[in-house]
Formats: sequence, C-alpha cells, structure tokens
Amino acid sequence: MTGHADMVLLNGRVLTVDDAFTVASALAVTGDRITAVGADDEVRALAGPSTTVVDLDGRTVLPGLNDAHLHLAMFGLAGPPFSADLNGVASLADLRAALADGPPGPGGSRWLIGEGWREANIPEFDAADPGPHRSLIDEVTGDRPTVLHHASRHSVLVNTAALRIAGITRDTPDPAGGHIVRDRAGEPSGLLLEGAKGLVTPYVPAHSETERLDAIESAMRTLNALGITSVTDPIVWPELLRDYTTLRRQGRMTVRVNALLHWDWPSPASSSERLETALGYAGLSTGLGDDWLRVGGLKLFADGVPTQCTAWLHEPYPAGGHGSLITSGDDDDARYEELLRSIELGHRNRLQVQVHVTGDRAADAAADGLIRALKEDPWPDARHALIHGTLLNEDGFARLAEHDISVITSSLMKSHSGASMTRAIGADRWSRAFPAGALLAAGVHVADSSDAPVTFPDWRRGIATFTGSAPGPFAEVPPDLRLTREQAVRLWTTAGAYLEHAEDRKGTLTPGSLADLVVLDGDPVTADADALRRITPVLTVVGGRVVHTGGTSG
Repeated sequence: MTGHADMVLLNGRVLTVDDAFTVASALAVTGDRITAVGADDEVRALAGPSTTVVDLDGRTVLPGLNDAHLHLAMFGLAGPPFSADLNGVASLADLRAALADGPPGPGGSRWLIGEGWREANIPEFDAADPGPHRSLIDEVTGDRPTVLHHASRHSVLVNTAALRIAGITRDTPDPAGGHIVRDRAGEPSGLLLEGAKGLVTPYVPAHSETERLDAIESAMRTLNALGITSVTDPIVWPELLRDYTTLRRQGRMTVRVNALLHWDWPSPASSSERLETALGYAGLSTGLGDDWLRVGGLKLFADGVPTQCTAWLHEPYPAGGHGSLITSGDDDDARYEELLRSIELGHRNRLQVQVHVTGDRAADAAADGLIRALKEDPWPDARHALIHGTLLNEDGFARLAEHDISVITSSLMKSHSGASMTRAIGADRWSRAFPAGALLAAGVHVADSSDAPVTFPDWRRGIATFTGSAPGPFAEVPPDLRLTREQAVRLWTTAGAYLEHAEDRKGTLTPGSLADLVVLDGDPVTADADALRRITPVLTVVGGRVVHTGGTSG
C-alpha cells in the first residue's frame, strides 16, 4: 500500500472472522476498503497527518453485521408515525387503546393500519371462536377502515368497514393461495390468511414517495445503530426496487441491500404463468447492481406459517390437518408441480431462488424442485436457499449439503413466537425448530436473520438463543442443535456474504474487504450470557464512512 490510511483503529480486539477466526489488535481503512490488519505498531505506521485515529481502548471490532432476511421498507413503515405498533399489546383493552390513538393512514388517509399483533398475547382473541373477529375491533374503529397486520405478516384482521370497501361477503370465494376465515354464521370474520390479504390491501392508499424514502432511510439508521451494515430484503416488488434505486442515486444508503424480487406482493402466491411473463420482461439475473444495491435473486413462497396452520406438515397439527402449499392448484399434486415449475423458471433465468418454507413437507418439496432444476440445468454457483426452515426433515440434511442448498434460519423467532408455536405444533416439534447446529454438522450452509419487522433485528439476542442462553420462555435450544459463539457470529457475518456471492469482499475484516465494521463495548465471543445481550455498538462504519456513533441497547 502506498500513501497513508484514512482511518486506523488501534489497541483493541479485531475479530477478523477469517477461516481461522484470527484476532488482531488493529486495522487500517483507505477509501472504502480495509488495507491492513495486524499489530498496533505496524498499523500505526500507516497513519499520516490527516488520518483519523481511533483508540479502541480494548473494545472489540467485528465485521459489519449482515441480516440475511430483513424486510427493510416494511421495517421502516412498521409503527409510528405510519401505523399503530401492536407488538406489546397484551389484552383487548390495550389493543383498543392503541387503535383509538392510531395515526393517520398512508398519505393522510382515513385508513387505520396496525402492525405486529399476536393472538397468543391477547386472551380475548385466543378465547374467541373461530378466533380473532372483527366485532372485537369494530367498537373502537367504527367506520374507519382498519387493517391489522399479524406479527407474521401472513394474515390480517380487518374491520367491517374494510370488508365493505373491498366487497368481501359470505359469498366471496377464497382466492388462490388464501383463505377467508368465516364465523359460525358463515360470515367473514375479518381474518384473512395468506393470499386473501390481497382482497383488501389494494384498497389501502399508497404512501407517498417522500414517506417511503424517509422511512427506509430511518430504518437504515436504526440498523446502523445495531451494527448492521448489510441486509437481504426478501420481498422487493417493482416500486420498492425503484425506491432503493432512488436512494442509491441520491447517496442516502447507509446499509447495503441485496434484493430478492417478488412481483405479486402483498399476495405471497405467484403463479408460474405470471412469473414467466415477469421474467420475460425483466431481463434481470443474480448479480446485477453494485456493492450498495444488488439483485440477489427471486423470492418464492411454498407454504404459510405454523401459527396460522398454513405451514405444510408431514405429521398433522395437534388440532388436525396438515396445511398445504399456497401455490395455485386444485390438489396437493398440482400445487407441488406449480412450485417446482416456478423454481425452475427462476433457476433457468439465473436468479438465485430462495423459497419460504416453514413446514417440513414444504421444505422437502422445495428441495425437490431446487435439486431437479440443478440436475436438469447445471449451475454450480447458484447457492439456492430455503428461508426459515422452521421445521425440517432431519433425514434430508445430507442432500441439502450435497447440492449446496443453504438454510436461512430465524433465531429471534425462538424467543418471540414460542407461546403461539407450542400451541400450534406442540412443544416437541417447536423445541427442534430452526436446527442450525444439526444443519452445520451435516455440511449445510446456514445464515441467520431477524425477519424484521416480524422481530426486532437484535443479533445479540439471536446469538444468545442459538448458543443456549435464550431469553424468554419456549426458546430453549436442545444441546445437539446449539452453536459455539464463533459459529453464531459467522451466521451473522460470513454466511450472509456467501449467500450474496460476496465472500471475497464482505463478512471478514481482511485486507481488500469492504470497510464495513462495528466497534462493540464487549466481545460477543467471550461475554457471559447476560453481558452478551447488553453489548453496545459504539461505532459503525460502512464503506469507510462513519454512519453511527454512540450506543443503543436494542
């Protein structure tokens, strides 16, 4: 290297997260790259008169965190001032109070939007038959049309006014890949599952471009305060891709975005016919873009979620039924072939395919499709993935490893969704959900994620969970599925980079890598369980630029 570094960090613990998990004491940054890592004396020698010198004073430096599955725009728009935050609601009275004080709707409209309710947290919802019902919210919402997004984002509860606007009656048929829940009288209860959300959401006014861009930028700053510098946004529809492009062009991005394309949101279901048309016009493939904004691939949904009994299982739910695929088709065989055809379309167009699967039967079906596509049309560096892998057939891990099919787990759900999950699928199945340790042991690439706004993207809590010190009930991980601290750190750094085909420039603190890093006031490898969850980012750098100073407790 010639000349002086722009920034040097000295006198700390630099966790490089390279193959050997090397620990250094200093590093240097020039431009947007790391140019030296080593001992204090050799790195200090690279400083010049204009170099920014950071005395780490024993603090730890980690590669910038990479959340492998985070809905960035949705995270920015979840909660005030854009919607009512329902994550902490624990009773019907609390819910009604939140709705009574609910903010204006998108674009200043009369619509009332709420985000994050969980039926297991609201006793009155839990006791109702057939479950959450519009009558329980009509009293406070009146004629103000209301859409309340479930924490999973796989269902909405709407009031009578919203049903009326959307024209949903007792005679409205279920849409493909969705279900209108009906009460004992045969009337719509207001609960719309999966693709049925799309019967109402088109009537909700759109946010203005200014609202959308500002919300995304604010979300990026929140992530920077957590030390997060890269995300994969797993549902990027055309308008959102334009918004990201605008932010990139305006120089407002402080988080790198790997985008998975999805043309039919808010419906999770996409027909292979529509997908083929979209891909024919799009002309996109994995890798288009730059280090700030990149087309990562294609997002598909195989099934729903266990809490709504829409995940597709081999063994039945305790309450009965197996769920199903949410792809179009009159029976399981037709839906299976539709899923496989959609996978093949993405693969043939050289788009990395990531498939949402929460049930073990759905995961096996998606793996069938990915393997068939790889065999019929070899693409050695595809790096396809299963998203969540909540419940997996452990006999199938070897074939995932053989075909380099990764799994993107959701550790934070272990400590957020346990109450509803144990009721939906039983404590035994839930205890072995997200089996990261067994997957790694079988040679499967695993990356971890928050699925924000489903959970808050606190990677510290995720690491604690997968290493056996999970906070909260129902979050215990069996010993054979636990990770070491080093493994858990890799799931939030190098693993995400691998899935982005970016391991040569992201995920490690090594010369030549992008200068994405976070300085922490504790060491996530050696801290005890309580201290781990309190570790605070004090400096975040992306591409050599400081994007956060100070601290956050999450």
